[in-house]
Amino acid sequence: MQRARFWILCAMGALVVISGILLFGARYWAITAQSLKNMLPAEVDMRLDNLTLNEAGSEGRSMVISADSAHYYKTQDLFKLVKVRAHIFTDQGDYRVEAESGRYEQGRQVVDLEGSIRVATSDGGILTCDALTMKFEENLVVSDKPFCYSTPTGDLEGNSFVFHTKDKRLEVGGRTHVLF
Repeated sequence: MQRARFWILCAMGALVVISGILLFGARYWAITAQSLKNMLPAEVDMRLDNLTLNEAGSEGRSMVISADSAHYYKTQDLFKLVKVRAHIFTDQGDYRVEAESGRYEQGRQVVDLEGSIRVATSDGGILTCDALTMKFEENLVVSDKPFCYSTPTGDLEGNSFVFHTKDKRLEVGGRTHVLF
């Protein structure tokens, strides 16, 4: 009698295991058959750690943005970033950017940075300010806050600026100081 119970329990256990495998296999197949974008609801938000984004622009420009952590808002196509680093490559040189926080609008390719911003240029210049907007597709770097731009030959301080990266033209607004 006990042998019969043993074999019945083994058969039932095997049926449970086989049913589970078949059910899991069907569920796994259904998930992999769809793209991730279609699986997530439209309003989903994601928190990401150690994020790296790559963007390619026209005329050989590219940008790599990294952040220690980020929050992605799908409906706005917006990343809120913490401890931001960016490396921008252009045919006129490259720029390394660091900031405490920022937001990246992926569709418009606009990066707004805040807090202890430091931009190092390939020609030895260092820009420091507290707020900065990089408009990647428009070839613009804009700040409406006081800034300091230091080069090996001198320093430039002002209240605001617009830098056209394509032709390396700088427009400075407000009170300006040039130190040689």
